[in-house]
Amino acid sequence: MKANSAQTLKIDIRSFGYDASYANRERRSVGMLPVDGIDYKYMFESSYDAILLTDRDGVILSTNERAVDFFGYGDFDSLEGFALHSLIAGMTDAFMSKAAKTVDEGRYMRVQAFAKRLDGSFVAVEMIGLGTKSGQSDFLCFLIRDVQASKEAEQTLLSAYHAMDNTDSGIGIADLDGWISYANRKMLSMLGGGDDTKVIGQNLKVWFEDDTIVGPMTEAIAKGGRWTTEKQVAYRNAVRYIQISAVPDINEDGHTLGMVISIVDTTDRRRAEIAENTLEKERLMMEALSEACHSIGQPATVLLTGIELLHDGRELDRESRMQVYDMCYNAVLELRECLKEINAARLSVKEGSVQ
Repeated sequence: MKANSAQTLKIDIRSFGYDASYANRERRSVGMLPVDGIDYKYMFESSYDAILLTDRDGVILSTNERAVDFFGYGDFDSLEGFALHSLIAGMTDAFMSKAAKTVDEGRYMRVQAFAKRLDGSFVAVEMIGLGTKSGQSDFLCFLIRDVQASKEAEQTLLSAYHAMDNTDSGIGIADLDGWISYANRKMLSMLGGGDDTKVIGQNLKVWFEDDTIVGPMTEAIAKGGRWTTEKQVAYRNAVRYIQISAVPDINEDGHTLGMVISIVDTTDRRRAEIAENTLEKERLMMEALSEACHSIGQPATVLLTGIELLHDGRELDRESRMQVYDMCYNAVLELRECLKEINAARLSVKEGSVQ
């Protein structure tokens, strides 16, 4: 059998569901299987991603054809005589002694390791070591299965878990009734002071109102939507703000199992916004004050100049004095209008701050 013709077909039967009619079928009488018709060599060549037969020191004596293809070698002769140490990372003489002792006791060994291929690449494998006969065996058999895909998926999940557990946001998982099944360290700190027994297994209604938060949240999630709100809370005699968000927790079949909740402390952001708004208001007030001073300055200068003329110019004729009087009067009227506008602006700012 050629190595390139032996392939593994993976089928996920979970999507087919469960049929009770098949489970309830009565036991069938089939009699003894005629073992003489079984081609054990074919089974050996087709089993696992690789099967290695070695002596007790780990020297390869035989393999199936799939092993040749799995490790990337041209033929069996390229593998014959190799030590298992050159194919499996971390393999040592002490490990081989332990494996031989284990199979002598009638047990087998399951190992997670990395296999090294001819091109220098490494692939995660699960390796089972067992004897070739009952009792003490002169040979060892290693069944090797490629678990690289599951290893990568496991690593991705582990990385996601560490990222979620160390984020500054409180992350939790709850069912559609609001019962919490998971909370990261930040959420445990925010809701339970770091005590998981005060959070896991509790309902969201312990901390949040049912009519304004929990109810609308679960209703939106049940419809497959997202939900978010911001809430003001009292914490250690201070006012703080938190943002609560939720998205559906969906399994691989597309069914909504519950919701993933995020709680973020937005107090610093709100304070920054308030400070920014205050600074902007102060800037506008300074600009308005500058404009007011400029508006008052011109008529005030005219009025002061006119008064000085009247005070120092005692020899002014009547016509000139009347012109100065008119100039001072118009300046006073202009000042009055400016003061009215400033007072109206002050009242509008005061009313806006009260609202």
